[in-house]
Amino acid sequence: AYTALLNGTSRLYGSLGLVSPSEGNFSAWPSRIARKRRKYIKLPHGRASVGGDDVCLTLRISLDETDVAPADTILDESRRASDFVDRVFDYGF
Repeated sequence: AYTALLNGTSRLYGSLGLVSPSEGNFSAWPSRIARKRRKYIKLPHGRASVGGDDVCLTLRISLDETDVAPADTILDESRRASDFVDRVFDYGF
């Protein structure tokens, strides 16, 4: 990691840890370039994302919201997410 910092012009991502008050260590994370890209859509109560290996839908509906029926919101926003997933697969990553 140290050699890469000296030879390169980019950052290294990782975590620092203290072994003792006067000694630490650094663990480099895999390159951000190597990570798979995801496509996202923001929904009123969550988001949907599509990656190379999976699809994810997250919704969080507060029961204190006025004029919101949770079951109807889930149906509506899951349809929007489904349309988004179809568009991603139709047009590719």
